[in-house]
Amino acid sequence: MIDEYGNEITWYPSISHNTKSIAKEIAQRLENDILNGTLKSGFKLPPQRVLANFLKINHSTITRAYKICEAKGLIKGSIGKGTFVSADAGIPQNLLHPDNSQVIDMGMVLPLYEVNPLIEHCLKQVHNNMDYDNILTYVPPEGTAKHRYIAAKWLERFEIKAKPERIIITAGTQNALSVILTSLFKKGDRIVVDKYTYTGFKSLSNLLGIILRPVDFDKDGIDIDELEEICSNENIAGIYLMPDCHNPTSLSLSDKQRMRIAQIAKAYDLLLIEDSYYAFTAQVKHKPISYYIPERSFYIAGFSKSINPSFRISYLAAPGRYVRKLILGMNNLTWMASPINAEIISQMIRFNYYDTIIAEKLLRIKSRNTLVNTVLSEYNLQPNDHSFFRYLQLPNNFTGKEFEMECIKKGVQVFSLERFSVNTRQVENGVRLSVSAPKTIQELEAGLLIIKSILDSAKTEPPLIL
Repeated sequence: MIDEYGNEITWYPSISHNTKSIAKEIAQRLENDILNGTLKSGFKLPPQRVLANFLKINHSTITRAYKICEAKGLIKGSIGKGTFVSADAGIPQNLLHPDNSQVIDMGMVLPLYEVNPLIEHCLKQVHNNMDYDNILTYVPPEGTAKHRYIAAKWLERFEIKAKPERIIITAGTQNALSVILTSLFKKGDRIVVDKYTYTGFKSLSNLLGIILRPVDFDKDGIDIDELEEICSNENIAGIYLMPDCHNPTSLSLSDKQRMRIAQIAKAYDLLLIEDSYYAFTAQVKHKPISYYIPERSFYIAGFSKSINPSFRISYLAAPGRYVRKLILGMNNLTWMASPINAEIISQMIRFNYYDTIIAEKLLRIKSRNTLVNTVLSEYNLQPNDHSFFRYLQLPNNFTGKEFEMECIKKGVQVFSLERFSVNTRQVENGVRLSVSAPKTIQELEAGLLIIKSILDSAKTEPPLIL
């Protein structure tokens, strides 16, 4: 049907004109046609003035009707483009936007979502350069030759000199760890770890029946002497470490420590799993342990925190003699990482968007850490101005679990050291504070003030009897 101006009207409701609220009637008919599938996601609705003229009613009536449906999440308006049926139409708004405002999240380490507008801008630029002919297909489990080549060149900046044939594109760091453990280790094998380690590695090892052997640590990181003693006296198969910005303490190992660990791994024929998840935050660029023992190390570089978890891509650099086993493991577990995601990361690297995003994140995280240092200046906080999380040693009045529960009661989530503990009876009184999780720096400040108030109150209370 054509209106008086020669425009085609693609949707028009029949209305009674004698109802008390014509706007509500139009809104109800629009809602019905969206929910019953007559109007599909992305459908462009007629301009308000055009529809008003067609129905011979006031323009403001159509405006009210559209606003009613927009408030329900059924339609969305875009300035200069028009009004469209929403992709989320029909999905309850409480599911799309759950109310989590009551608790400030300082537990999960998130990738600074406030930088997402910059990532979105970069994605729009990347879109025009995507190699769609080669990514809208099945690809080999290890990834395309192109993506592996880009990965190998990029890893050189971290002193990882691995040929493309030694690179496997995985669906995130957890996937890389799963591939390594299922392909190269067996139930009952013992892997040395820090006494506090990444919870994902703990749960994965437990699932596979792999035994984690904890090593103590001090103010400088893992106790190297105890590590060597354990390796000399026990049947150890491998080592899992996070040498840069260790999770949860944020400590980084020195060059001397890294070389000693490499010597121990070589002396006792151990496989090293080096997780560089937070290496992008390190201000002092040390050589990775894998640099010293490339023939027995597995270096993992993930992008979920440095860029965004939506892409879920990690690079795994492995010794040549293990690549076939790892590819078979990748084939069995995942078949392949998403080639679209791998292409996005490749383009981010090629056009220097990766560096732009990292620079912005580090600038913002430094501002957040300055705030953390200021608010909690009276307390024992592990220094690290570029870490996405901080380790807080608690006074004796609290265990980590007790402090975590008290924080929850007051409206902020933190993670106690017990969550990261590996088979240890004595756990230090400490918590990990996520600096990156709060949505804004103002929300971070609100969370820190709650934490400070709990710590301050402990000063005037008698110590807990444990």
